[in-house]
Amino acid sequence: MKQFDIIYDFGVLEVIQKSWFITIPVFLYWIAVNRLRNDEDEDEDEDEDKEGNLIQNLLSQSKSLDTTKAQIIKYTSIIIFAFLVIIQTIKIYRTYSILNTGLKSIEGYVTDFHGMPSSGHDSESFNVRNVKFKFSDFDLTDFGYNNAKSKGGVIDENVYVRLKYYQSKDRNVILRLEKRK
Repeated sequence: MKQFDIIYDFGVLEVIQKSWFITIPVFLYWIAVNRLRNDEDEDEDEDEDKEGNLIQNLLSQSKSLDTTKAQIIKYTSIIIFAFLVIIQTIKIYRTYSILNTGLKSIEGYVTDFHGMPSSGHDSESFNVRNVKFKFSDFDLTDFGYNNAKSKGGVIDENVYVRLKYYQSKDRNVILRLEKRK
């Protein structure tokens, strides 16, 4: 009887790992809010010792422009965050629905292996029983397996694998990868 090690199995951990970029607008929001707080603190200090000279007026206008920029960044980051969450949620829902409606399965030896170089700038591809698979470490468009051999992946020529996958537009996306011991 053949025994296999599970190398990749789509689940919550993969969703979290491949959704890290959602934190970028949160970070921008945090910077903008802190900038606005600092501006408010400085305004309070200036109100106490305001002399009404020309330099103070120019500085006040400059700070007003900075405050406006921070407000724009703040609200734009909220919109971008909401947009990214919606897009990721749709992708997650689509992937789970494919997972529940049935995946294609294939088992066999890896042939025609083309590894991605460690510098990137290429895709890794291979065949299993004449079914072609292709992916890149840098592609986050889906939640499929995308760990190239040069980055620690296990797929290589003549390795015996069992895959569960679905066909997405122009390629096959691996949602479960098992390697024979």
